Amino acid sequence: MRSRRETPALVVAPALLALYVLWGSSFAAIKIVLEAMPPFLALGIRWTVAGAILYAWAIRREGRSGERPTPDHWKSALFIGGMVIVGGIGGVAFAEQFLPSGIAALLVSTAPVWAVLISRGVFGEDVSWPTVAGLALGLAGLVLLIRPAGTEHLNLLGTGAALAAAVLWAVGSVYAPRVSLPKRAVMSASLQMLASGAVLLAVGLVAGERSHVHWAWRAGIALAYLTFFSSLIGFVVYIWLLEQFPITVASTVAYAAPVVAVLVGWGLLGEPLTPRTLLAMGVTLLGVALMITGRTAPSPRPSTDAAQRAPAPALLALDPSYCDSP
Repeated sequence: MRSRRETPALVVAPALLALYVLWGSSFAAIKIVLEAMPPFLALGIRWTVAGAILYAWAIRREGRSGERPTPDHWKSALFIGGMVIVGGIGGVAFAEQFLPSGIAALLVSTAPVWAVLISRGVFGEDVSWPTVAGLALGLAGLVLLIRPAGTEHLNLLGTGAALAAAVLWAVGSVYAPRVSLPKRAVMSASLQMLASGAVLLAVGLVAGERSHVHWAWRAGIALAYLTFFSSLIGFVVYIWLLEQFPITVASTVAYAAPVVAVLVGWGLLGEPLTPRTLLAMGVTLLGVALMITGRTAPSPRPSTDAAQRAPAPALLALDPSYCDSP
């Protein structure tokens, strides 16, 4: 692995920009996919295909003597993937049937807030003052976003689904370091994608979603974009950043991606962008930034093992400092 000193600092800018766009635009891409496909079948296809490709790559990288997944690994991948991918991303896709993609992105960006509350309430982890301040701001931004004002209102079912997705995402993030997963991030992510993809496909079939599929090129292109660009390329960029720079660099995606999501939803899909939404976005993301900096050491670069166990993609890690391999 190249050392941090050998990596030109200017390289981080295009890498981060690519990650912001790839993961931030995922919310709009999901919205487009929903024009022709129900949420669970669409995401089941996305994660099964992405997981299969990533698993094949992981096996090739490991070689014959490399790490192979154990039954415990698969069980853990099913649990964590079930929380983050099925519950978190599946919940977001379900919510986007009733909400603008940008609003759904902002609601799910509160996942670090719930992660702090779970970590403190369940495991008694210490909480720093910056984290407390960030928690307060995150909750204030949430209130601003969902509290009715004049003719502005959010669909109750969609709002509830997005918030439930954020909570499930947080649960998976908090428990990921505490379960048995492969040490290599590529292998860990591929297992979670495959297990979650199978669950999503099963849910979609049981729910009768197959009869509601209406093929359209626009939706097909969006699904391919989610699979190959957001999931696979985004993951490779994310892991590279974690290996080459301090974790605080990759952590910036937690508050950059929702901004991109709001702007892409407004520019590409014509979603409304009100002053209230902008204010809620600013307050919420400032809170997320405080929580990240309050929990993440500013200088040391993650160890090789930490980088290999880093969070999997998915728009996945809203905040790498809260999880190992979501």
